[in-house]
Order: sequence, then C-alpha cells, then structure tokens
Amino acid sequence: MSSRTLILCLAIATALPAFAETPLSVDRTELSPKGELIIVRRTTWPDFDGGQIQVDQRLKPDDFGRLIYRYKDQTEVTKLYHQAFCASMDMEPSQGEGMVEGPATGWACTREAIPRYPASQGNPKSIDWVTATAPSGRVPVGISYYSTGQMNAESSVAGARTARIGVDNGRCYFSDTRHYSSPFYLSEGIGVICTVNESRFVSTSLDVCIPKQCASNRGTQFAE
Repeated sequence: MSSRTLILCLAIATALPAFAETPLSVDRTELSPKGELIIVRRTTWPDFDGGQIQVDQRLKPDDFGRLIYRYKDQTEVTKLYHQAFCASMDMEPSQGEGMVEGPATGWACTREAIPRYPASQGNPKSIDWVTATAPSGRVPVGISYYSTGQMNAESSVAGARTARIGVDNGRCYFSDTRHYSSPFYLSEGIGVICTVNESRFVSTSLDVCIPKQCASNRGTQFAE
C-alpha cells in the first residue's frame, strides 16, 4: 500500500461506520439545500486493510429512474473514500458523471498522460484507439464484493469518454461519462459492487467508447 493510500485510509477509518452484515445497498432519502430529492445509498466496500466499511453516496435521480453520481456532490468523507479507492490503483477520482440502476453502485478513476501522438491539424495520421479489460477471477459467495475493469484510450479530437462495467449479465453495473474539451490520452479504472448468493460462474463486461472508437471485453468470475 502506498503512503498516499495509507494516509487516506487512516482518515476515512475515523469517519466511516464499522462494517456490519447488510444487503447489497440500503437507501434513504433527503433533501438538498436547494430542495432537490437526493438518494443516499449505503454500500459495503473494502477498507484496504483486510476489512470492510460502509460508504454513503449521494445520488440524484434523473427523469428516467436512474441515479447520478457526481464527485463534487459527495460529503468530504465519501470523497476521501473515493480518493483512497482510486489511489489503490495509482489513480484519481474521475470528475465525470456516474450512473446506476438497481441496487449496485461503483466508482470511476482516472490517470491522464500526455498523448504519445499529439493530434493537430497538420497531423492527418492522428491515432485514435481504445482498449477494455473486464473483471475476472474468483469472488466470494454471499457477501458484497467489488470488481474493477481497466481501460486505456487516446483520442485525436475532443468529446466524451463513456464506460460501462457489468457483473452477472449486467445485474450489477455502473457507468461513467466524462467530457473532454480537447484531444485526450488516458488510463482509467471503473469499479462496481455486487453480491452473488450461490457458487457459480458469473459473466462480466466492460464497454468503452471515445469519439471515433469503441471497445468491448467480456470476462468470467467464479463465485465460491
């Protein structure tokens, strides 16, 4: 564990409630200072020290029954956890817009770099590419666990990067959209939480698009 992750973990350990057996998620409603309805979703995540803790996310319903996650709308405690989750992958929280349906939720992280092939009007051979790697491996039965997918991309034009991670044929999924005002080059991770109640194989997926390219990948987990 890096020193940065350790410092963040020590901070959130004093502020978040201790782990207790719970469903995949528990919701409550509250009103924002502007009088808007907010769903506060509590889910169980790893504490990066072998245990688990419960984390609240403030989610805003849209007109289609989906719940929207924005980093800027979260409490300082939740922001600290999001930072620690991303720091464990040497990344930072995405400033994009996450979206969930159903009981699951997740996090998106990013690591930006300088494009290897800078795009310009004088460069007609600009490179546009994207890769996606879905989660795989062994997972526990009967308790919530998180899965992380990885993506890399380079875009020669401005536009949106969209990513959707799914577990168990999409029963648990989280998506994230981020808009770029100029050409971009990135390495990112996206995580979703899920629970499987019997021993079996579980399908996973990661679908990523940038303005000129898309990539999809499928994986398998074994719950035991």
